[in-house]
Amino acid sequence: MMTKLAKTAAIALAAGSMMAAAPASAAIFEYEMTNGDVMTIDTDAKTGTWVGNNIDVAFAGEELGAFQGGENPSFSFTLSEMTGTRNIRGTDYTPTTVNGNRTHPWMLKTNRDGRINLWSWWGDPVIAGDYVKKVGDYRVIDVPAPGMLGLFGLALVALGLGRRRRIKASAA
Repeated sequence: MMTKLAKTAAIALAAGSMMAAAPASAAIFEYEMTNGDVMTIDTDAKTGTWVGNNIDVAFAGEELGAFQGGENPSFSFTLSEMTGTRNIRGTDYTPTTVNGNRTHPWMLKTNRDGRINLWSWWGDPVIAGDYVKKVGDYRVIDVPAPGMLGLFGLALVALGLGRRRRIKASAA
């Protein structure tokens, strides 16, 4: 028969394990560029968007999961997918592909002068190159709380103990 102290210790150990198992680094980072564009990177989904008056693009890449954020980030990520349009002098263009294959690597990277570069060619035939803008503002808009899973676990344990206590009381 397990003592009350041993049961409490086992419950605390289980709850602590659940909290430690929850992801701590998943986040959504948002960068507002000086021209009003907004670039968002979701590290959990490994996706991003860049939306503004002259661009509306979604992209994805495994490397985005390692993005650390920050006001002055330094990174270079190869993108596996990129869809959407870039408006150049009133006409929308898509990232350049020939027979479904990209003709230029798709990358998201920072330049030495603190600008973020969506590295691609646009149009078929190519009408423009990279899309480069300077960061004006930065914020983390969603950071999942790893403790929530632990709190949920503790609530389930408390409900189970309450039910057990009621069953014992009704049997007596």
